[in-house]
Amino acid sequence: MGLFYAEEQPPDISVHITWDWKNALCPNTSPVGEDLIQIYYRESEWNFCELAGGDRGALARTWYKPDFSQMELAINNVTCHVPQDREGQILRMLPMREIFLHFGTLFLHASQIAYNGSGILFAAPSGTGKTTQARLWQEFCGAEIICNDRTLLRKHGGVWHTYGYPLDGSEPVRSGAVNRLGCVVLLEQGKENRVQRLSPGKAVGPLMRQAVMDCWSAEAREGVMNLLFSLLEDVPVFLLSCTPDQHAVEVLKGKLEEEEVIVNG
Repeated sequence: MGLFYAEEQPPDISVHITWDWKNALCPNTSPVGEDLIQIYYRESEWNFCELAGGDRGALARTWYKPDFSQMELAINNVTCHVPQDREGQILRMLPMREIFLHFGTLFLHASQIAYNGSGILFAAPSGTGKTTQARLWQEFCGAEIICNDRTLLRKHGGVWHTYGYPLDGSEPVRSGAVNRLGCVVLLEQGKENRVQRLSPGKAVGPLMRQAVMDCWSAEAREGVMNLLFSLLEDVPVFLLSCTPDQHAVEVLKGKLEEEEVIVNG
């Protein structure tokens, strides 16, 4: 199992992984929340996250200190056979949304490109055209696609940076590139191409809907909202009503140059 770094520095957490399911620590309380695949428990000493497995029992269980100073993952080798080199499979078993939030990282449904040293995000509901706009920038401007569907944002040294993520939707790019975040572009389909800069008040709602979080947790929703407010203090957000063609690239590029988000050439 390789190490997964969010930055070029010592990792925030270390995870001990075992296939000794028989001796895995078990929760003694009722669940506090769940989503489609994971169930969560809170106790005085440990938090728990179980990967559900239907009537065959849990596929895996993670127990961890609330501050993530200690973290153990047990994989049920009876019901779940995962090769040790399958990083993506392992990450799906961990409470990644909680980990990211604890360490001040925003997790967004967004495609990401790098252009002239700046990270540009395209955020929108599925099917709106995030990947299409990223590919258009790649084709007509030579931009590098960093991810197609999921992007991580983290502020350090007073600057917001962008990161890819191994679990990047159905067409993962898995780029390890780190870029300074230039802007976020919210997309909507239109019959003509128009772009406008949004105030933080108008941008926070649409961005909140594209945040990946533990929606069952009021604490998580509040934490994500606070991170978004911090982001919006520092980073411009634009709304692009667009068609899936080169003209959309030209209109947005012109606006970003006008706002000095990117430098021409």
